[in-house]
Amino acid sequence: MPKKQRITKTNRRPQLRFIDRLIYAVAIIEPLFSLPQAYQIYHDKAAANVSILSWAGFELMTLIWVWYGIVSRDTKVLIYQGLFFVIDGSVLLGALHFQGHFI
Repeated sequence: MPKKQRITKTNRRPQLRFIDRLIYAVAIIEPLFSLPQAYQIYHDKAAANVSILSWAGFELMTLIWVWYGIVSRDTKVLIYQGLFFVIDGSVLLGALHFQGHFI
């Protein structure tokens, strides 16, 4: 019976290497889309249209993903969700500070 070949970074197919690089880029870029919300809250010093409940939910779910990333030692998940945790946390703190609504 032939022995299974272990897949390493050096013998992966080119498509897999490409998608790995793409996922790292997405893991960094996608959380940045929350920055305009944080900027608006702190620039306007207002959060009247920001739902504290929603952003608290995002933070809780992100924290679970971060925990998963740590336990599974998945760097992509840690980068992705770690950035979301920081950026979404700033939105949540701004909403709490500038009286966002709870629902």
